Amino acid sequence: MVDVILSRRDEFRVFDTYISEYDRSMSLLEQSCRSSSAFASIVRKFEAKGPEEPEVPMKHQLLQIIVRVLQYRMLLTDYLNNLSPDSEEYENTQAALVIVSEVADLANDNLKQGENLLRLVHIEYSMKGKRDLLKPGRIFVKEGTLMKVSRKSRQPRHLFLMNDIMLYTYPQQDGKYRLKNTLFLSGMKVSKPVLDSVLNCLRIEVSDITITLSASSVGEREDWFHTLSRAIADHAAGLCTFGGPCSEAREKLWMALGEAAPVLVPVSQVMMCMNCTSDFSLTLRRHHCNACGKVVCRACSRNRYPLKYLKDRLAKVCDKCYAELRKRGGSISGACDNSSPRTHRASRPLSAVFQSLQPPSLWKSRKSSSNLSQVLLSMEGSTMSGSLQRRKKSKKKWKRLWFLLKDKVLYTFTTREDKVASESIPLQGFTVKLTERPDGEESSNMFQLYHKKTLYYTFRADDPHTARRWVNAIEEATVL
Repeated sequence: MVDVILSRRDEFRVFDTYISEYDRSMSLLEQSCRSSSAFASIVRKFEAKGPEEPEVPMKHQLLQIIVRVLQYRMLLTDYLNNLSPDSEEYENTQAALVIVSEVADLANDNLKQGENLLRLVHIEYSMKGKRDLLKPGRIFVKEGTLMKVSRKSRQPRHLFLMNDIMLYTYPQQDGKYRLKNTLFLSGMKVSKPVLDSVLNCLRIEVSDITITLSASSVGEREDWFHTLSRAIADHAAGLCTFGGPCSEAREKLWMALGEAAPVLVPVSQVMMCMNCTSDFSLTLRRHHCNACGKVVCRACSRNRYPLKYLKDRLAKVCDKCYAELRKRGGSISGACDNSSPRTHRASRPLSAVFQSLQPPSLWKSRKSSSNLSQVLLSMEGSTMSGSLQRRKKSKKKWKRLWFLLKDKVLYTFTTREDKVASESIPLQGFTVKLTERPDGEESSNMFQLYHKKTLYYTFRADDPHTARRWVNAIEEATVL
């Protein structure tokens, strides 16, 4: 596979156009189906593969082209993790991983559902016994490890919650998971029983299955209880339907906005604004949106709007909810439109726009080893960790991320609270150097990562001392 990827390196450039135009093409496909019954009939015939096979929407089939490349990245990452650096295949595998990683990054940056797609592909690859996780309209919500309560002992169980199902799994020693049950949210009940000698209990009942779990703290139990309850209620209300047109699902997604009290995201779990990704500090404070429950900065929550669950009392809402509420209800008398006077943030990263994901809970230690793509955010044994700004190749757009250097591998996390790395780079074969001073740049804070002679990433630290520490640490990791 490595030889094929390297020999067809130039052909991977077709993904630049395919991915960047994907959302617009899918919108055009929807519009064409609505305006032309003949075209819609042809699409339906294409989707119906056979009388005994399930119908697969055209959008999902076209998305599989991108998914396949994302799966290549998972395979190559695992393969590289099991290769000796002295192997003749090591450098070629590393080069092939660079090629497919660029496609994965492009999907994350350009697709509306890019972050969700990458996460689902990652979960599917990590799951033993589950190979049909990618479904039209399926959205990842939350994951975490709780303890299974039984008479003899307590054992860890890892849960993956989507907007229609929950995967109940056993953590494995290789960092992957073995599927025990697929629990559907339809008809599911969740409760908080009081049991002798068992703290922080959570009970899940669906069909003829009853599972009793124990959380490590009251806060973790409450977080799971409210997230599960909200997901079950949303699914029952038809906010995340499956098998229907994607446009209908999107129209239903915000139906209950402002009509019911949202589940508030704990402020202790959020390092940056969930809209514009600005870092919180002593001067940049956290604010809850009363419509969606997310934690945003002051600049993203200057508006107020009357909410039905508050008996039409004016309440602070984020920019995204304000725009949606105004679109439905028009300009309400008394609603405050205090838009920020500064320039509109047209260049916000698309991952910040993906509002469907619940942020992962604070990391809880789990006694299992991890492979490259599933390392937990643990300081133990790490060479260095911290927040840096990063941009790809010659792009001007910076993105703040959390990085962990451990066992000669650089792991990337969207935020410090994330449990699973979104990207991992084995550093052997790479080179790092501080950048020369270009005009208008604080170059003393910047350093660049190269693979052979190709610029891979540019990083920017908060100060020259931190930049120098990162360069020294990465230089040591690149040496055998």
